[in-house]
Amino acid sequence: MVRRIRGDATAAAAVMVAGSATFLAGAFMPVSRVYVEGDPQRKLAILLANPGQWSAQQVLLAAGTAALPVGVVMLARHWDTGSDRGSQDLLAGQRLAQGAALAWVAGAGLFLGHLKARYRDPEAFALGNMPVWPFQGYMRLSLAGMAALGGGLLARARAHADSGALPRDPSWPGWLNVGGAGVFATVLVSTGDLPPLMVYLVELTTGVALIRQIRRGANRESPA
Repeated sequence: MVRRIRGDATAAAAVMVAGSATFLAGAFMPVSRVYVEGDPQRKLAILLANPGQWSAQQVLLAAGTAALPVGVVMLARHWDTGSDRGSQDLLAGQRLAQGAALAWVAGAGLFLGHLKARYRDPEAFALGNMPVWPFQGYMRLSLAGMAALGGGLLARARAHADSGALPRDPSWPGWLNVGGAGVFATVLVSTGDLPPLMVYLVELTTGVALIRQIRRGANRESPA
């Protein structure tokens, strides 16, 4: 049973990594220069010159946007791997992870609708004729998800350290999420914009760290 749960937790982290990597693959496509171009007509020219690349990018961004919340939902379901289920820190961490999953699912719904509109009508996007509130809502919910997941990871690290059931969790992934959410939120509030790829870089790193942590725990318990 423990092996199955650990496998499920590893799968959750792998989905987080895959979703983040897919989003980043789209974000780093050459057509992304459209996002830093200030002139609407030049934006439109970029998109008209690269219609296939623009469409492919929206598909990749949508796939990554949809996958990351799935990974967080899976992680929240298998939060108590190898730990004392009665731990208050563990229970608090799981509730925070569930809150993170809810925030990301809600944000993903907003952004997927926005990406669909961008896919169907690149001209409206280039000329600024699309509402910005879905993107703004998505970013705020994503940052809330980051902060909640970071808090959950820190609580779980405390629970594991107290129980001694697994090698002590590194605390830096939790701080990375909490600190990143705080910094990114400051940038979003002060400038009104934030590249979403920053969130996915953090979650890619978090997913990799979780996979390594779970594998270290499995290796420690393997017979010599």
